[in-house]
Amino acid sequence: MRTFKYIFSITLLFMLGSEGLAQSFGNIKSKTEKGLQIEEKSEVRLSENVLPLEMTINPDSYILGPGDELGLNILTSENFTFPLRVTPTGDLFIPAVGIVHVEGLSLNLAASNVEKFIHANAYPNAQVNLVLLNVRYFKIQISGAVNSTGFVIATPADRLNEVIEKCEGFHQLAREFSVEIIRSNGEKVRINYLKYLREGDLEHNPTFQEGDKIFVPFGDMKTEGIVLRGAVEGTGYDIIEPNEMLGSFLQRSVVFNKNADLESIMITRTEKGKNIFVSIDPGNLFSTELHAGETIDIQWEKGVMINGFVLAPGGFEFFPGYTAADYISMAGGNSINGNPNRCTVQHRDGSEERGSSVLVRRGDVIIVPRTAKDYIIGDLSVLQIVVSLMTIYLTFLATGG
Repeated sequence: MRTFKYIFSITLLFMLGSEGLAQSFGNIKSKTEKGLQIEEKSEVRLSENVLPLEMTINPDSYILGPGDELGLNILTSENFTFPLRVTPTGDLFIPAVGIVHVEGLSLNLAASNVEKFIHANAYPNAQVNLVLLNVRYFKIQISGAVNSTGFVIATPADRLNEVIEKCEGFHQLAREFSVEIIRSNGEKVRINYLKYLREGDLEHNPTFQEGDKIFVPFGDMKTEGIVLRGAVEGTGYDIIEPNEMLGSFLQRSVVFNKNADLESIMITRTEKGKNIFVSIDPGNLFSTELHAGETIDIQWEKGVMINGFVLAPGGFEFFPGYTAADYISMAGGNSINGNPNRCTVQHRDGSEERGSSVLVRRGDVIIVPRTAKDYIIGDLSVLQIVVSLMTIYLTFLATGG
């Protein structure tokens, strides 16, 4: 008899415990107005991939789409909690209630529509809450001047800089000030990404939705290109913005080496067919306008800059006792059009010396000029010169001279 009471007590406790579990979070028992009882088990789980956000998502501006994870709570005589995901067709399937379309709606507007739908179709007096548990992922097509074109996976919280990073960055010839975004509705938006880099303007570092496309145009080297050399990372060609100042370019595009000397910046430009070498004072960085075809040289701190008609111009480490001829050799030697014997050595104190035997000091700039022959006849060969002279002579004879 005592054994029977013990078994009965254990059984009763088990039944009560099971009923308690049935009312716990994640175990749903719902009834329709027709009396149909549906019992189902559901668990609200957080996604394993927690998305880092720059700020709290605004429910008035966040637009729902396929893949968004939502949590729905219906509080009536019973408390129902559902984990829901927007379907590929843009719908929410609410168990025992029905299907409601939410794609393209803000989170707040979707919550209002869902509440009205539940009141009209299942629970007229229920308190309804809809929250965003996790954002969706989708693909964006990107083409043009990036290092890896194609499709990238993004979220509605990702900005342009993050999408570009997934494409391995801009191509060095990218017109970063003229990025084009084609929205899914056909609208085209022009973005000046440089404004974000310089000023932190988020309007020029936008977020995206499904169906958006990004196109980054290539710049024209002849009309927009410059060359960057010296004590910086990523030397080579770059595209400048119209009317861009040297200081703005250095701010947005240049990563200096730790031994870069900002007091020794030189711009090489061509005027009337001749190379002009302009040393830029740090105080004039934002008043010096860049032009296509120019070369910017950033010297090594207290190093030596060599420019002009050499094979590999740029900045070099200073070595005590080296002459101009030694640095010309370090720069690959003079080009076929260069005259090392007439090179000019510009000292930091403003004085100048000429000749390849000049002893070079820290911070000097060496400029190798063109040869006299190159000034006179340019790239003409000896045979071309002889033919030209013979033509002139024969013409003179034919005219009876």
